[in-house]
Amino acid sequence: MTGWEKVGALTALYAIGLLWANWLMVRRVRGAVAARAAWTAADFDDCFAELDPRVAPSVRAALAPHYGPGVVPRPEDTLRRFLKLDRGEVEDVALDAAARLGLALEAERKALLVADLPDVAALVRYLGARVRQS
Repeated sequence: MTGWEKVGALTALYAIGLLWANWLMVRRVRGAVAARAAWTAADFDDCFAELDPRVAPSVRAALAPHYGPGVVPRPEDTLRRFLKLDRGEVEDVALDAAARLGLALEAERKALLVADLPDVAALVRYLGARVRQS
């Protein structure tokens, strides 16, 4: 086998592996969308009935760009692992949701401890506590 044949074979294996990984990801996403089809915005809001009724919808609206159309977040969705958000993106989501609630957290941007916000439920509870304080 010549050098070019080896390069061609390795390139073909790489392309097949890439297509396989993408196909598995598409199947996983389709499965997640199908599994969440019964989960509604009302179900999400009901999980946080003890908080101000404006908090859960504002967090849902702030997180909507990170989900597909028609997919509602679940409280147990982790911000860093499931949504693949870095620290700055988590802060942006928290600030966006706070702005929707009329809270001025921009001055506290440096004080936001997003490491303490592991999942969507923690974000909703954090903003719910901020609403109670104001």
